[in-house]
Amino acid sequence: MPDTSSVQLLKSIGYSEKAILLLFLQQNFGKIENADITARYQSDCGDLLIIYLKLENEKIISAKFEFVGCIGLQAAASALTELIKGLSLVDASKISFDDILDFLESVPESKYECIHLALNTLANGLKPYL
Repeated sequence: MPDTSSVQLLKSIGYSEKAILLLFLQQNFGKIENADITARYQSDCGDLLIIYLKLENEKIISAKFEFVGCIGLQAAASALTELIKGLSLVDASKISFDDILDFLESVPESKYECIHLALNTLANGLKPYL
């Protein structure tokens, strides 16, 4: 776990303890070799997210991500990849902004765009399969 001053700083700007824990655990960060679906999306601000999905029996059995951007994007991608594990592609495509925000409990409003970036990345990746 991170040092107390880092946690306090992140809390003071609006991150929940749950979001902070996901950040420091680097939950689902990494690449899946031979992924069944690789989705890549770059926002206007330059942040880049790549989501990797492994499927079995039409369900997502593993989801990971790599990114270039801020910790808001890391938190959003971590939450999204947690939420879609075990879902069908159709059900994964129904994950919403509110689902991710509820999962994270709290992130600064200035990082809401990161949630949208994560959702756009997933939508672009799933489009050919739906």
